[in-house]
Amino acid sequence: MAALPHARYEPVRLAQVRPRGWLLDFLRRQCAGITGHPQASGYPLDHTFWDDPSKLPDVADPAMAWWPYEQTAYWVDGALKAGFLAGDDSVRELAVAQVEGAIATAAPDGFIGPEMFRDRDRWAYLVFFRAVLTQYDITGDRRLIDALVRHYRSTPHPMGFARDVSGVEILLALYAETGAPDLLEQATDLYARFNAQDSEHARDFTLAGMRSDRPVTTHGVTFNELAKLGALMYAATGDRDSLDATVHAYAKVERDHLLADGLHSGAEAMSGNGPLESHETCTISDHTWSLGYLLRITGDPRYADRLERVVFNALPGAVTKDFTALQYFSCANQVIATNASNHNPMSRGDNRMSFRPGHPVQCCTGNVQRALPNYVERMWMRSQDDGPIGGPSGGGGEEIVAALFGPSRIEVSLAGTAVTIEEQTRYPFEPGVAFTVTPERPAHFTFTVRIPEWCQAPVVTVGGDPIDRAPVPGTFCRIEREWHPGDRVEVQLPFPLTSRHWADGGISLELGPLTLSLPVSATLTADTEDDWEQTPVEFRLSGPQHRLPGFPAYTLVPESAWAYALAVDETNLADAAEVVWTDSDAFPLDVDTPAVRVSVPARRVREWALVETDRVSRLLPSFENGRFRMVEHEVEGRFALTPPLPAPDTLAERLEDGVERIELVPYGNTLLRLTVFPAAEPETSAR
Repeated sequence: MAALPHARYEPVRLAQVRPRGWLLDFLRRQCAGITGHPQASGYPLDHTFWDDPSKLPDVADPAMAWWPYEQTAYWVDGALKAGFLAGDDSVRELAVAQVEGAIATAAPDGFIGPEMFRDRDRWAYLVFFRAVLTQYDITGDRRLIDALVRHYRSTPHPMGFARDVSGVEILLALYAETGAPDLLEQATDLYARFNAQDSEHARDFTLAGMRSDRPVTTHGVTFNELAKLGALMYAATGDRDSLDATVHAYAKVERDHLLADGLHSGAEAMSGNGPLESHETCTISDHTWSLGYLLRITGDPRYADRLERVVFNALPGAVTKDFTALQYFSCANQVIATNASNHNPMSRGDNRMSFRPGHPVQCCTGNVQRALPNYVERMWMRSQDDGPIGGPSGGGGEEIVAALFGPSRIEVSLAGTAVTIEEQTRYPFEPGVAFTVTPERPAHFTFTVRIPEWCQAPVVTVGGDPIDRAPVPGTFCRIEREWHPGDRVEVQLPFPLTSRHWADGGISLELGPLTLSLPVSATLTADTEDDWEQTPVEFRLSGPQHRLPGFPAYTLVPESAWAYALAVDETNLADAAEVVWTDSDAFPLDVDTPAVRVSVPARRVREWALVETDRVSRLLPSFENGRFRMVEHEVEGRFALTPPLPAPDTLAERLEDGVERIELVPYGNTLLRLTVFPAAEPETSAR
């Protein structure tokens, strides 16, 4: 896709990028799992809607008819990308069939989809039209762009439900491709009408709300889909105030809601950064998609640091490693995952924290399909001094940028020459990357690599020789030269071991971009209890879910000790810990094959156990005529929940005398885990 005129970078087309190594293995597992078997997840993902506007969904409240369109559109976008990148034509063709069906069944004036969406609820179109744009990006088929332009010219875009404004993203993408001024005018008008609102539901992501110092408290997915629009409007128009508002809003979210896995809280609204705060799996895809836009538009590499942390930690931590089941809510501290273990106020005590092929609300099941494909799509960028993108890059002519790291191959044209770049690495499962640059003939251009802000001792060499200027953490390192076939760039990124502090006296450890967790052993036991009848009526879109063989829901009960406090000297973590890397060809995210293990001193905590109760207070949404509100219910049953951290003022008296060494692994290698620990005094610890 083309870039907007004021963006710092433009994307490398998806068709030019090929994942390798663990990225390709992940995508292949994804296609063999629920991405390639949407029927395993149940309604509505086991149905198609976009390919035939006469297929209407089964919903109790007609005002919620958009919901199945949103959920299936997530799957279409993710499956189309994953199938293409993994080389799985059968998965890609399932998704392309819905794209082609939607285009073929458009109304005579070009309107796509059911007539009920002409006047309201256009939110789901953003999700689906991303898939259409992906297919265009892969194929270059201009017919797809023309179809979307006709759709937006057919009927004025309504501004009702706050998410309707998300159409700005697609309108601006079409404007970037076509240069048609009426598309920019539509986007500008739609965004202005949205910002004229002062409803409670819109306040956190209007320009005025984003500029304010008021903390963000809204729904996580909604924030990410709408807050980024200010940056997109800047990229199209040069309105710096809009960009500044978006940047400020995301800074507030990081300040107030950042969790140990790199994502913000959002179960479902943002609610702080305590050790038990969780997030929807949906938000993994939406937050990283938005961070990718901010990276391209601003050229600030810190957005890439944030994006990587979410993909390397939160994403694999929310799914089984064969990609057959996922959580709806996922948490840094989760020592149990059953159909009655959700410890969040929203739906407390239900199955949302269990690993299942589908959940009563399928937005997360559909949206998780997009997360890693989106990462691969954002790995490589480019800019030109003499083009409209972004301004100077240091006088080096054309520039190719390795923005996000991972094993991959790209084929692009630079300085009038076809260039192949191979990125050889297991990163983040080894502390460095290497690139082999192969132009068809010698060519002069700038090759740029990101130096993560967390890396304080980076080394960059070309052909074995250090570059002239030492790389600076938190910047892009630009190497301008004449490149010859086989030139090799090596980037050493030593991973520091660092600590973070959290609410309630919590502490966590990080190794470079990897969050570390204590894995809690559990057997993946198939859940044979049909708990669909326990699903609140608000979420029932259709009849009971029929499970596909090979795609069970799981019950995970802790089988190993987990009640530990860390006893580390934070001023000297290198001496307190033992870091052991594994050189292995095994998939680095499997539970049993972590790429690195970190041994640290800890002390057991007495009287810290699961919270077992026969009554919970559960918040549930109420949708009355499409209006959303939360209602509290008292529910009886048998519930076992992850407990909060011990109170700091009682911790010392509850610690066992002896110091043990516990072994931490990357967050993504876990299902059950303790990540945020209570902090014990370090002086009694010893190696």
